Amino acid sequence: MGSGTGDPRAEVSMRDGPSSIGTFRATVLLLAAWSIVATTGLVFVLVEGGVRAFDVAVREPGTLFAREALFLWGLGALGALVVFVAAFGVTQAVGRGLLRLLRPEPLPWPERLPRPSYGVRLLAFDSPRPEAFTFALLVRDPGRLRARRDEVILLSRGLLGSLAPEEQEAAIAHELGHVRELDGRYLTFLRTFARLLRWDPILAVAASRLTRREEFRADVDAVELTRRPRALARALYKVSRGASGSPRLLASLLGPGGRQGRAQVEERIRRLIELAESGRFPEEPVG
Repeated sequence: MGSGTGDPRAEVSMRDGPSSIGTFRATVLLLAAWSIVATTGLVFVLVEGGVRAFDVAVREPGTLFAREALFLWGLGALGALVVFVAAFGVTQAVGRGLLRLLRPEPLPWPERLPRPSYGVRLLAFDSPRPEAFTFALLVRDPGRLRARRDEVILLSRGLLGSLAPEEQEAAIAHELGHVRELDGRYLTFLRTFARLLRWDPILAVAASRLTRREEFRADVDAVELTRRPRALARALYKVSRGASGSPRLLASLLGPGGRQGRAQVEERIRRLIELAESGRFPEEPVG
């Protein structure tokens, strides 16, 4: 699949192997390893007597590594694996369920935006709320043992109707930034994993901070593709106003909801305006 334009700048921006993905994968693996340690600690506390066992673990941490505690590590690893599999199953089930429930229709690919070398589907669904999000599904090709990833970008009719053409393009480019960074595969899974292990604050904080980082990164990717930081800033502003007081279906163009989410959107708009005024990304004329 080729790009919509012959602009080499856009093609370079959408290369399939950005260095940040390796760091992202390593972070997710470290957090998965941490979940085994944390789950094992919880099992130790539950099996060995609650608060007393917690006190022993703090005062004598070597107790956790004694031979007698090996079965606890086994239980902890099994518990983390169960949650790991459940998180993967939930993310896949939700994505497939959305496609069946919403019955989205294909949208034409924007001419100014390149497509990555792997498959990306751009779809629109009926909803008055301004929403845009992406997720990844694993699909097994007939006759092949290896599964391929099916990246999906979903846009609501409410979003498309509230944005000007250049703002729509900027919103799609933002979601394409999430696709480029494999957020639909790793970040969505990590957020689901953290929700299933609500008792672990470290996972919750890590998921929140990674989400924040990836939203800013997707903004920069969008600006590199469109050269229109003000268009994305206007899109964020319009969507934030249209989504206020309205429950959202999934993590959208705005990122996390609530007071923290609103503050983050304001910071993103401020950064985009600063990019526009810096002259680093001179905006191309509309039309």
